[in-house]
Amino acid sequence: MKKIQVEELKPGMRFDKPVYIDSNNIFIGANITLKEEDIKKLMRWGVSDVETAGKMLSSKEEIKQYVKRAETAGIPDSKKILTDYNNLLKKRKKLIEVHKRACKTVGDIYSAIKNGENFISDDLELALGEIIDLIKENNNIFLFLYGLDEGKNYLMYHSVNVTFYALLIGMGLKYPAAKLRELGLGTLLIDAGMAKIPVYITHKQSSLTEQEFNLIKTHPIHGYKCLRDLGKIKESVATVTLQHHEQFDGSGYPRGLKGTMISEYARIASIADSYEAQIVNRSYKKKQLFYHAMKQLIALGSNKFDPVILRVFMSKMSLYPIGSIVELNDKSIGIVIGSNHEKPLRPIIKLISDTHGNKIMDTTVISLPEEPAFFITKVLDEKEAEINLLEVL
Repeated sequence: MKKIQVEELKPGMRFDKPVYIDSNNIFIGANITLKEEDIKKLMRWGVSDVETAGKMLSSKEEIKQYVKRAETAGIPDSKKILTDYNNLLKKRKKLIEVHKRACKTVGDIYSAIKNGENFISDDLELALGEIIDLIKENNNIFLFLYGLDEGKNYLMYHSVNVTFYALLIGMGLKYPAAKLRELGLGTLLIDAGMAKIPVYITHKQSSLTEQEFNLIKTHPIHGYKCLRDLGKIKESVATVTLQHHEQFDGSGYPRGLKGTMISEYARIASIADSYEAQIVNRSYKKKQLFYHAMKQLIALGSNKFDPVILRVFMSKMSLYPIGSIVELNDKSIGIVIGSNHEKPLRPIIKLISDTHGNKIMDTTVISLPEEPAFFITKVLDEKEAEINLLEVL
């Protein structure tokens, strides 16, 4: 440990190891920028010197190399996450193409249901196969669902988006291929009954009346009957539509089923449906941040959702889902690009601006599990971070 006189300290300094007032009291953590107010505190406290085992990071290059240590220090998990992230960025175009085809297929079926026409699910099976393959290639592919403009086609976009999250849970539960396909078909058709609800209600921009809401609550039954009668969809698949608004404590609808009386597929769909509905804009509400949507799911917990399935979803997504914009304790800002299942509060972050607000143009990664001096202080939206998420990924 070397001593540094307080009068030698200058605002803007940072060190690669923590700085201590004495052997028992840390003053600032590693790589934390020293501020003028910090120096004034030391003076007020009558501290004449501090000590550190580290060296001062005096150049931008030194700081950048320090922050990138998780990438270059031979940490397998961090390296794998960075590799997966770089591969993920290459799949955005494919996601958009697959998503578009799936939405069209779902839309065609919903139109047939609206008109009381029979339909077949062959094209839907093909679309589902593409989605499953895409998730298996990189299970963080759902990131690119963000920003897709559903316009007036909310129902089909929502159904397809829910399917991505539901399949992620199914894979977390180690579902075999046959069960994944049943789950996916059920969620692709999750809102089939909404096709029977008057358009003026589904697109209404103000609060629903009690009568209108009661009409909405009939859509699971309409959907189930239409899937069975018009599409000859098997019972286990159609039940997803019927039961996805049932709640684990028995307070849901249409039948007030409780616990495992609700099919496992529907219990999965309920979580995926609730999460997706929170993170998109609707005519009557603004979207929530990924982090706040996850906190809402946790808050509802075992009352609304199967706690075992919810834990699986949490393990796959973490409290800070990929794509979350976060500020660290040194005021730098980054995007979550990966998570550590053992430390869900300490994800892997790609920095987009440094402690002074300067934009970081290259891929600079910090692994919070490996950097105890850093921690997340708050979650930001795009406006607060002054970025467009898809432009800085």
